[in-house]
Amino acid sequence: MPSLRANRRGIAALLSAMAAFTVNDALTKIVVQAYPAGEIMFARGLITVAMLGASLAAMRQIRLVPSAARPPVILRSVFDAAASGLFITALGHMGIAELSAIVLASPLIMTMLAVLLFKEPVGWRRWAAIVAGLAGTMLVVKPVPSALDVWALLGLGAAFGAAARDLATLRISPGVPTLAVAMYSALALTSTGLLLGARENWLMLESGALVLLAAAAFLYSIATYLLVLAFRSVDVSVVSPFRYGLLIFSGGIGFLVFGEIPDLWSVAGAGLIVASGIYTLHRETVRHRYLSARPTTEP
Repeated sequence: MPSLRANRRGIAALLSAMAAFTVNDALTKIVVQAYPAGEIMFARGLITVAMLGASLAAMRQIRLVPSAARPPVILRSVFDAAASGLFITALGHMGIAELSAIVLASPLIMTMLAVLLFKEPVGWRRWAAIVAGLAGTMLVVKPVPSALDVWALLGLGAAFGAAARDLATLRISPGVPTLAVAMYSALALTSTGLLLGARENWLMLESGALVLLAAAAFLYSIATYLLVLAFRSVDVSVVSPFRYGLLIFSGGIGFLVFGEIPDLWSVAGAGLIVASGIYTLHRETVRHRYLSARPTTEP
C-alpha cells in the first residue's frame, strides 16, 4: 500500500504541475494575442525540443530516441500535437478558466472512447457520470446559435485530442523513456506549427515575446515531469482529484492578469465536470477493489 508520505508527495507534485501548466498557459496567451498561433506553436516547439534535447544529452539517453519511434508513441505524438494546436488557437480568444474547464472533460471522454473502441465494461453509474460531465461541458461551450462560442468548440476538440493521446499513452511500453516520448510530442507540435504557419503571415518575434515563450516552454517541461512524478507509487484515487486544482489556478490567474470573469453557466458547467470526474474516479476505484477481492481459482 502507498504510504501517507508518498500520497502527500504525489498531491504536492500534482498541484505544482497544475500551477506550472496554468502559468505556461498565461504566458502563451499573452504572446498568441499578438502573433499567429502557428508561429507560436513552432517557436515554442523549437525551444521545447532544444530543452528536451539538452536533458536527453545530460542523461545520455539521446541514443534511445530512434528506438522509441514505435506506433503508440507516434500516434500519441499526433494526438498531442492536435490537442495542443487546438488549445493554443482557442487560448487567444477564450478565458483561461473556461478553456481549462472544457479540457478537464478529457478523462470522461477517455472513458467513453475506451468503451466505444476497446469494449471496456462500464456500468450505468459511470455512464450517468459521463453524460453529466459532457452536459457540463456543453454549458461552457453553449451550443446555441445565439450564444455559440466557436473557439469553445476548438477547446472541445482539444479535450478529445487529449483523451485520445492518453489512450495511446497506455499502449506505450514501460521501457520507453519518458523524455523520448516527450521529444516526439515536441517534434510533432513543432511540425504542426510549421504546417499551420504556411497559411499565416508570420511576424518577427520581439525579444520580449521570445523570453515569454522560453519561460512557457520551461514551465511546460517542468509540469510534464511533475505530472509523471505525481502518480508514481501513490494511491491514484487519493491523488487524482487534485487535478481539478487547475480550475482554481486558471480562474485566479485569469482574473488577476486578464480580468476574466466566467459567467454563471460556465461556473455551473465546470462544477458538473469536476463532480462527474471525481465520481467516475470513485466508481473506478470501487471496481478495481471489487475485482482485486474476488477469489481466483486454478483452471
